[in-house]
Amino acid sequence: MANIEKVTEGSLAKNNKLNEVIEKLNPLLNIEVNQVEEDAPLEIEYSDNNVVLRVPASATEGGGLPEGFAEETLDVVNNDNTAGKRVFLTKAV
Repeated sequence: MANIEKVTEGSLAKNNKLNEVIEKLNPLLNIEVNQVEEDAPLEIEYSDNNVVLRVPASATEGGGLPEGFAEETLDVVNNDNTAGKRVFLTKAV
């Protein structure tokens, strides 16, 4: 399971805000996407250790994204200093 370690030493640890952000980001590192029954609603379940996105089959017919969502790609550097990408679904406003 992917996990960012909390800061325990130094000036950033004294503030504790960084650790609050880390607590919120860690579940996103372990996101799971499941396709559910056709008439089920789009659901996002957020817990302390992962995020589960349940997408109805009808929302992705033809291999597309659920209606009202867009794909955003973020270039990142992985823990082993290799290039990587993370793909996010964002709700259109």
